[in-house]
Parts: sequence; C-alpha cells; structure tokens
Amino acid sequence: MALPASADMADPSSEGYLLVQQALGHLVHDPADVGPALEKVGAALAAPDQDGVSVSELQQAKDALLAGNTAQGRALLQESISVALSTLKPATGDQTGTTVVLDPLPPRGPLTGTDWGFLSVSMLAIVTGLLLAFVFRPHENVRALRLLLAWKHRRQNLPSKHERSRRKER
Repeated sequence: MALPASADMADPSSEGYLLVQQALGHLVHDPADVGPALEKVGAALAAPDQDGVSVSELQQAKDALLAGNTAQGRALLQESISVALSTLKPATGDQTGTTVVLDPLPPRGPLTGTDWGFLSVSMLAIVTGLLLAFVFRPHENVRALRLLLAWKHRRQNLPSKHERSRRKER
C-alpha cells in the first residue's frame, strides 16, 4: 500500500524537479513562511538528479526568497522546471487515478408500443382537460366581474331614493 504524499513529510526523492514542485507548494500554501520552501530548494540544488532543472534559475530563486521577494522567487522556481515539465507525457488510463471505465450508454431507439401508449394517453388527457375547461368556463370574464363588483360597491354607498329626493326639494 502506498503512503499518501505530503509536503510536510521528509521526501527521500532525489529528483530535482519534484523538490522544486514541493517548494512551490509550500510557497502557495503559506507565502509568508519561506523556510520550508528554502529547505526544498536547497535539497533540489544538492539533488543528484537535476534533469530538466535550470540550476542557475534555481539559485536565483533561492536568492530572491532569501531577500524576501516571494513573488519573484516563485516565478523563478516555475521557470526553473519548465523544461522538465514540458517533457512529461500526459497521464493516461490508470495513471490518472481512474480504475473503472464504464461502458457507454446505449443510444435511444425508436418508440416502442409502450411509449406510443403513454404518448396517446397523455395527449388524450391534455385534449380532455382543454375541452372541459372550454365547456365549464364562466360566462363572465374577469373584467366583467370586476365591473359588476365595482357597480355593486358604488350602489351600496349611494343614498336611498327618498334621501335623494329630499335633497332636491330643499
């Protein structure tokens, strides 16, 4: 069983570009604390396998980190391993961590008898609903009902005929 990778664990790796990647991880995680990143850069400079690592840019990155310029140090670290990363082949198959590849889903075929039955029943229900809505609709529309209510309300507030005639006589 393989142990999980961690930037905090002591890495027995002797590949320089892996150590530089770990230093970049430390800088991204905590840019204020450059100590762990400097340790990884020092290990990368002392690593026996420095294929694909630009040692001069790595040294410049270490100097920038020591001077407190983490942005420049990070950029130089990324540039120092650009050759090594460009030669890596893309991960394929099991290398991506994927172990199960599912078969593609079957395409949709023509409508079966059951499909046609459900479609027919659905259309019949829609047509029946529309027909019932037309047959049992109210005779008055909403506008007519509003006018009727407004007229009744006005009529309630009007004085009776006798009161109106008394007012006219005065």
